Amino acid sequence: MRRAFVLGALLAGAAFAAQAQAQRPQLGRLFLSPEQRAQLDAQRYGPPAADPALAPPPPPPPPAPPVELNGVVVRSSGRSTVWLNEEVQNEPHNRLVRDKSGNPGTLTLRLSTGQVVRLKPGQRYDPASGTVTEVQEAQP
Repeated sequence: MRRAFVLGALLAGAAFAAQAQAQRPQLGRLFLSPEQRAQLDAQRYGPPAADPALAPPPPPPPPAPPVELNGVVVRSSGRSTVWLNEEVQNEPHNRLVRDKSGNPGTLTLRLSTGQVVRLKPGQRYDPASGTVTEVQEAQP
């Protein structure tokens, strides 16, 4: 008899719990969906970083400006002063090459790219086209 009473109490409790659950309003989703979570993260931290393997390569750097050899002065001591783009240059990697008569003829210029260019006074080197041209002085 005791077993029957316990069994009846359990069945009554289960029926009562089922009836109470049916009457209770649904809470809905307690946590956010993955899409909502991604939207909140994007608002909080900004858009997710793009995969660097899929990103387009950066554009090439613009070519260097033309280099113009405006003049050369050689002192009796052997030291020289060179004007490139109307600025005095005293860099050791730029050296004067003498012609057969012993006069300084051309300047061997090492660019920042490592390229070596030979210029005479009054010449311009254009890195964009890779050409050396004569500079024409403006007539007054």
